[in-house]
Amino acid sequence: MNTVEQISAINESSGKILLNYFLDMQDVITEMYRVLKPAKSAIVVIGNSIIKGIDTNTPYCLSEIGYDAGFLIPDIGIRKIDRNRRMLPAGRIIDLNSQIQNRMHQEYIIGFYKPELQ
Repeated sequence: MNTVEQISAINESSGKILLNYFLDMQDVITEMYRVLKPAKSAIVVIGNSIIKGIDTNTPYCLSEIGYDAGFLIPDIGIRKIDRNRRMLPAGRIIDLNSQIQNRMHQEYIIGFYKPELQ
């Protein structure tokens, strides 16, 4: 069962929102492929989400969408985010029960490479 189906089984509305996000990103990545010159790369930095307790696997889903669009995916990097230097502050007090404090500690860097024309 894929991520959208898992979340839809728990909450149909949340599943529809996630599906729409991935469909929108499919349009974005397809357009990236169209406009990018052959033998060039695009880099996407993305966060991940947990919806209804289920990891959405966003970076891996987006890399699969990119592969289906024609990109080669050399790697998905992970970069740690300093809790005191990010755009969305985590708060002064560390709260291990806070959902946002628990999930916003890393971001993913996806490399999309458009191969040369054959």
